[in-house]
Amino acid sequence: MEKLSVPPVPGRTDCFSESSPSFFVVHFQINAKKVEVYDELFIFTARSDHMKLLPILACLFLAACLAVAGCVGDQQATPPDGKAVLALPGTEWELTAIAITSVNLVKGTTITLAFDEESLGGTAGCNLYFGSYTLDEYRISIEGIGSTLMYCGDPGVMEQEQLYLSLLSDVATVRIDGDTLTLFDADGVESLIFEKIPEKGPVASAIPGTAWELGTIGSRDGTASSVLSGTTITLVFDEEALSGSAGCNRYFGSFEANGNGIAIDGIGSTKMFCGDAGVMDQEQKYIATLGEVSSFEIGSETLTLFDEEGHARLIFHPKSTEITLESSRWMLESITESETVIRALPDRAVTAIFDNGSVGGSGGCNSYSAAYEVSENGLLKIEPPIQTLVYCMPEELMDQESRYFSLLPEMKAYEIEDDRLLLSSSDGEIVLSFLHILPA
Repeated sequence: MEKLSVPPVPGRTDCFSESSPSFFVVHFQINAKKVEVYDELFIFTARSDHMKLLPILACLFLAACLAVAGCVGDQQATPPDGKAVLALPGTEWELTAIAITSVNLVKGTTITLAFDEESLGGTAGCNLYFGSYTLDEYRISIEGIGSTLMYCGDPGVMEQEQLYLSLLSDVATVRIDGDTLTLFDADGVESLIFEKIPEKGPVASAIPGTAWELGTIGSRDGTASSVLSGTTITLVFDEEALSGSAGCNRYFGSFEANGNGIAIDGIGSTKMFCGDAGVMDQEQKYIATLGEVSSFEIGSETLTLFDEEGHARLIFHPKSTEITLESSRWMLESITESETVIRALPDRAVTAIFDNGSVGGSGGCNSYSAAYEVSENGLLKIEPPIQTLVYCMPEELMDQESRYFSLLPEMKAYEIEDDRLLLSSSDGEIVLSFLHILPA
């Protein structure tokens, strides 16, 4: 609104308000026993002995009306308590309380929640988890939660993890108040409370989402050697986790980066044996060295990890980001039999990782592994899988797992379409559809 120039009129008082981005001009005139506000908005009447107060009262009344009008015009959709919701994508949070219980979090556990554009994930205290979400103003829907299947033996850890993932899937609204994120259930009851994790520094933030292949292994005395011919050692960083191939076995762990400092711990691996000369020795040396690094440097084409004395211990170059059968981790999306599509159960993810002639992952309850090979003409052959023997509820989960394990050896061809892997039987009647979720 433009600022108006109002000529003075005898007997008229002007009230001006510049307390908001708009500029208001209110003028009125005292006539006998009333105050007439121009444009005939309001008319005040009073006794003659109160006429001196009318200009002040009129200004105060109109200022209040304008303030209310301004508030109404600027209303936005907010949660019931009026706290505005900030953008979730790109934020990361650490759980401080499970609000529906009076019990403290299990000592030594860390539960995190990180949001991307449409997906979320983190650590549930023992296992890594992932899922998807939709946000409509302050209403949130979280679904498709899956997790890794490690077991942690410390008292209360697994029970806390199960409760957290269950509550996370039931949230309905969200509120951000400063550095506090609160998730509410469908009844508006506080369920989970988080504190914001500070953003990583500009150097540390460059690590998550990168994939590398090892070229050189250094030692404390300054000597260095190349990776054995015919072996490939990889390192893939997620938000807080890392994984890759150590040349024979798959390995995994966690890391924390700040500035150019890095700490890697919790390293574990599969237990296969590879008989080629030097492969197992190289693998053991690599995994031990990972646990000794304390800083890093990212160049235009290299990632170098240093120990505390500043020796370059591991030098990597970028790994191809092309999605291939062996470069990705896959999650079962659906099973199609005779044109009937059955969606995978959302509660426990069925995963597959193809690597060096072995495919493995989770069947939803049990871990499995199977040998496979791809012929020169692209035909696929998967051996019957071996699996652990855990029983999980509900029964539908076990039925799905059993069917998945039985169908794997029937898959004779594969096709990658964008971010999906399609395994099919020889007649094309059976199709297992997977979604690419992370680099392998």
